[in-house]
Amino acid sequence: MRFIYLYIFVIFTSVSAQQLHHQMLSAQGTSKTLPNGMYVSQSIGQQSVIGTQTVEGYSYGQGFQQSNWSKYINTTANTSVTTVTYPNPFISSVNFQFSQVIKDDIFVSIFDIRGRLVYTEEKKPNGNILTIELPNFATSNYLVKLSSINYTYYTQILKQ
Repeated sequence: MRFIYLYIFVIFTSVSAQQLHHQMLSAQGTSKTLPNGMYVSQSIGQQSVIGTQTVEGYSYGQGFQQSNWSKYINTTANTSVTTVTYPNPFISSVNFQFSQVIKDDIFVSIFDIRGRLVYTEEKKPNGNILTIELPNFATSNYLVKLSSINYTYYTQILKQ
């Protein structure tokens, strides 16, 4: 009888000691407009930084869902000055190349994934290129706003 218990013990401990060789993370979700007009977007299984914000009595802002970013970024499609951001992802500096020379100073505002302002600078471009040095930024996504007289541009950058 002891032999049977020992056999069962060995079998079950060896089965529970198996390792998972392949892992996969996935997310799924949905968006819906409620009868009162409120828009709700949610995801399940998403790796994210957790945080909430409260504005006008409504709490929101958990995870990496950044629908407001896409609204800002889409507004730059209608500008007369086109801008190319490179390299993206970047290591220590990022360049913005303009289709036209911008003679005025450009106000640079950079926001983290939680919407906090993490960097500001006012800088004059060198010809049609503006270079921003960001060596101490943490690896993450950031929203960049460039603005000057008659020019506003939003983009997303990734720090490696």
